[in-house]
Amino acid sequence: MSHLDASQLFSVQGLVAVITGGGSGLGRTMALALAQNGATKVFIIGRRADALQETVSLASRIGVIIPVVGDIASKESLENAYRSVASQTEYIDLLIANSGTLGPRNPPIQTADGGIATLEQYREQLWSVSMEDMTQTMHVNVTGAYFTAVAFLPLLDAANKRRPPQVPGSGVLSPPRPQIIITSSIGGFMRKVSTGFAYQASKAAVTSLIKTLSTSLLDYDIRVNGIAPGIYPSEMTTGTLQSFGAQHGITEGEIPKEVIPLTRAGSQQDIGGLVLFMAGASGGYLNGSIMVTDGGRLAAFPSTY
Repeated sequence: MSHLDASQLFSVQGLVAVITGGGSGLGRTMALALAQNGATKVFIIGRRADALQETVSLASRIGVIIPVVGDIASKESLENAYRSVASQTEYIDLLIANSGTLGPRNPPIQTADGGIATLEQYREQLWSVSMEDMTQTMHVNVTGAYFTAVAFLPLLDAANKRRPPQVPGSGVLSPPRPQIIITSSIGGFMRKVSTGFAYQASKAAVTSLIKTLSTSLLDYDIRVNGIAPGIYPSEMTTGTLQSFGAQHGITEGEIPKEVIPLTRAGSQQDIGGLVLFMAGASGGYLNGSIMVTDGGRLAAFPSTY
C-alpha cells in the first residue's frame, strides 16, 4: 500500500514548474515549498530582479529555483519569459499563474461616529477612482492570467507527450496530467466589498476564466484549477492586517473572530501544503476546481460560491 504513503501522495519529486509573481507573498512560498520537497526546477517570473533573487536565496536547495525577469501585463515580455524558460527545459508539469494587483481600494465608508455615510459621500468615493486604474486592475489580474496560461501551453503539452502510459490492470496510476493553477481570491465570491470593486470583480472574472479554460483544454489533457486565498500576510495585505492590529497575523487570536473565524491569517504551511496537495498525486483528479483557503472568512460574510 505504498501508494497511500504521504511521501507518495504529496510527492513533487522531479516536478518542473513555472510560477509568476514568485518574488514575494504566496508565489514565493509556493516556489519554496516545491523546491524544498523535490521539484527539479522551479522557474519564478516577476518584474523585480532583486525580489526574485531574494526568493532564490531563501531556498534550501541550490540551483532549483531559477529567476526570470518578466511582466505578465505585456505580451512581449511574457513571450520573452516563455522563451527563456523553454531554452532551459523541454517541458513543464505545472504552471502557477499567480501574479496580481490589488487595484484601487474603495471599501464602504463610515461617518466619524461609526454611522453609514450618505449616498452622496459614497458616490463621491466611488467616482474618485479613475477608469484607467479600474482597467489596469482587470488587465493584470484577468488578461495577464489568461495570456500567462496561453503562453506556456506548448511546454505543458510536451509534459503530456513524455508521460508514461498507464499499464492496464496494474492498479498503478501514471503521474498526474500537467496542470495550470491560477490564483484567484475569495474576493471573487464575496458580496461585501472589503477591498475594492475593481479587485473583487477581477477575481470573479478569474474564477470564470479557470472554469472556461478547464473545459476548453479538456481535449488536450491539460488540467486547470484555481486557488482562492483569503487573507495571507503579503505586501498586498499589510494594510489590512494592520487595520486589525495584528502584528504578524498568523497567531490565533490576532484577528477578530467575526472577521476570520479561525482568528488568524493564512500561514506558509497553509498555502505550501495546499500546493503540494494539488501538485502531487493527491490532486491528480482535480480539474476545474477552486480550492478556497480562508480560515472560514467566506462563511462570515454574504458570499456566492
